[in-house]
Amino acid sequence: MALKKEFADSVKSEQLLDMKSMTGYGSGSSQAAKENLQIEVEITSVNRKTLDAFVSAPREWSGLDQKCTEWLKSSFQRGRVNVHIKVTSTEGVQYGLTWDAQAMDETLERLKAFAESRGLTFTPDAAVLVDLAKSLKDSSGLPDWTDIQEALQAAFNQALSDIDSMRASEGEALKQDLLERIDLLDQLRSQIETHAAEAVSKHRDALLDRLKQLDLELDINDERVLKELAIFADRSDVSEEITRLSSHFEQFREFLNSDEATGRKMDFLCQEIHREFNTTGSKSSQIEITRAVIEGKNTLERIREQVQNVE
Repeated sequence: MALKKEFADSVKSEQLLDMKSMTGYGSGSSQAAKENLQIEVEITSVNRKTLDAFVSAPREWSGLDQKCTEWLKSSFQRGRVNVHIKVTSTEGVQYGLTWDAQAMDETLERLKAFAESRGLTFTPDAAVLVDLAKSLKDSSGLPDWTDIQEALQAAFNQALSDIDSMRASEGEALKQDLLERIDLLDQLRSQIETHAAEAVSKHRDALLDRLKQLDLELDINDERVLKELAIFADRSDVSEEITRLSSHFEQFREFLNSDEATGRKMDFLCQEIHREFNTTGSKSSQIEITRAVIEGKNTLERIREQVQNVE
């Protein structure tokens, strides 16, 4: 249980959660009836070691990104989360993405004239037009976000609920896949244990056969034979590694069934399991154990890939 204690101080969870994937999509909408506004919120997320939030909203709404980050923390422990907020009037005017067309024409003409006066060629491309449109956005009539915060948060919470449902569904699929793979690792551990128990007797028989081939008849109780077998037994003993593997697998299952975010814990545990497989492989010369170790490390790599997406 030492690993649990090690993580108790480094990974804290403020609330109980189902196992969730860090990948998801959610959307929500609401209306600010008094202001005749339609609010739409989209939230997408992908895996990341820390919680990084990026909010796209009308530029005039300063401070909204910090508030959105606060709202996200109720559902996200880590991951890269993108929030896109779109506001339109009930008549279809989209705030934050409309602009004054006349002002754009006048600005382009002035820029063209300036370029010609300097002997430069002025050929605006799509990127220039987009940047110019952003600089000339028409935000007339757009209220401060704090005046419609209730409607904003309603749309935001709806999107959060939507993405949480998707993340929980994918998290359950990940959980089942990981459980199956851990069971496979446990079977390989059992095979290693069985073959390891036969290692000394097989080495003894092989040693005596080689001595016979060299016409060196030595009794099994000869001190030199016993010493050789004792050294081999000590060098090839993997009982500690097998015990630790068994403990790690038990902990992994506990993490999978935990009500808190355990992605970091499982990632660390994968490193510990890999270390035990490496040590087991380096100690053993039996082909059966070598094969089991290789298969175990391949399966573990797939587990680690999956764990990277668990919150």
